[in-house]
Amino acid sequence: MKPEEVYMAWAPAGSIWSPWAIPVPFAQIGCVPTDADGEIEGVKGLAEGLAIAADLAVVIDLPGDQGVRLCLALASRGFRPVPLIDGSPGPDVLGTFQGLLLAGQTAIARSGVAVDMRLLMRWLCIGAEVLPTLPIAAKAPPVFLLDSMRTGTANFDGANAFDNRWKTFPQDFPSAGFLKEQGIKRVVLIKENPGQPLEDLAHVLLRWQEGGISILAASAADATSAHPIRINRPSLFRSLWYRALTIIGLRRATGGGFGAWPHGSGGG
Repeated sequence: MKPEEVYMAWAPAGSIWSPWAIPVPFAQIGCVPTDADGEIEGVKGLAEGLAIAADLAVVIDLPGDQGVRLCLALASRGFRPVPLIDGSPGPDVLGTFQGLLLAGQTAIARSGVAVDMRLLMRWLCIGAEVLPTLPIAAKAPPVFLLDSMRTGTANFDGANAFDNRWKTFPQDFPSAGFLKEQGIKRVVLIKENPGQPLEDLAHVLLRWQEGGISILAASAADATSAHPIRINRPSLFRSLWYRALTIIGLRRATGGGFGAWPHGSGGG
């Protein structure tokens, strides 16, 4: 399956949410045959208490492949996945990554990249095989997919490693007005520990909340525990300088998104 075919499986032309699907990770993706049907059967039971509703959207902010697996579980119930991952997987994605695609083994330590996206990419491949077979309506409520590991880990060596850290911005999401036009009144944020979102996502959710969208929080382990939250006001909220100041220190790729070596011609 070619990269553009994988992307189109996640962002089909008939979906009203596809304009927001970010193509960055799909540009380097290389899929190999897997038992996609068997893999998806193993995740359908995730977040069983979260049923589809016309007025409900979901934001998943879980680590890597955990988020993709939950996203596909919700897709099997009729939600439309919308990947908003803005980081490059790194220069070796078609090298050591191929074994993970085929075997599905646990990711091993990788010192050469800030955010290890190998298992996430593997599940994007599985999703590309499964999603076209699911009866998802063109106006199905969305599941916005992020990676909570997007800002890297504490032991990231910024001087020598490929820097594919990234952050999400309000411009990456539809506005509260657009959501309401589509009948969305509630948004459930699913993260490892239900509560306040990461600061970059707070800029998005507070705008939605101010626009009349109810925000709820839940854990992936117990989606039935979703409860309303008030989003704390993040630093530089609605500041004209927010985006520019936020990306200072992050390395932009020449082809879009984030991901470059600290020294060289790979990015900004």
